[in-house]
Amino acid sequence: MNEILTIDIGNTKAKYAVFNGKNIVETNVFNPVSNDLTSLLQRHPVINKGIISSVGGRVEECLQQLKSISMTVLSSETKLPFALTYKEKTKIGADRLALVAAAFAEKPHQNSLIVDIGTCITYDILTADDRHLGGPISPGMQLRFKSMHEHTALLPLCEPTCDELKLVCDDTVECLQSGVQLGVLNEIKEFISLYSLKFNDLNVFISGGDNIFLQNKLKNCIFANSNFMFNGLKLILEYNEIQ
Repeated sequence: MNEILTIDIGNTKAKYAVFNGKNIVETNVFNPVSNDLTSLLQRHPVINKGIISSVGGRVEECLQQLKSISMTVLSSETKLPFALTYKEKTKIGADRLALVAAAFAEKPHQNSLIVDIGTCITYDILTADDRHLGGPISPGMQLRFKSMHEHTALLPLCEPTCDELKLVCDDTVECLQSGVQLGVLNEIKEFISLYSLKFNDLNVFISGGDNIFLQNKLKNCIFANSNFMFNGLKLILEYNEIQ
């Protein structure tokens, strides 16, 4: 059976997943300017097609290594299983399209909110009549920590924690962690509440690398696994083949 390659190039890292049927047989991070993808094709000679989502550039470097297979570069021009209502369609991030497709794959023809917690936090709606509605973008946890460190004289650069977050803190690190993480948590809670008033029977997907820090803190949400976006990319590729 031929295999499918899905690639996600984000702002901080590039990742791939290889599908054999419905199953992922290999996934890893890679360096787009190395020969990692060339080596991948050597390990998986039955890969015959793939799709790339990129917000971090480096698409051409990847395509140079993948000349032997058929590749789709995801954009607003790609055929999608939902309609785009975004006014500036050409400026919408490919990662957001892939995440909406992943929600469509799991909960087709239902109202869904997709919250992606990465470098930035994005909010996207997929309606029950298969329309994508763009939502707010705010700074992610790492950006908030970095901003406070770089724009002050004394505040240290901190990392998010899985420890209990406190309203009464004992040191500067706890103050920063509580400020950032409780701020993000309550921001997301409020957006979920507002969207739930507007859209009935709303599914809420929480995705992105930093969603681990919010698990068990948000109720009635679907915490997407690390393959969530790859599933969306695979769906888009397959959808284009039958159009």
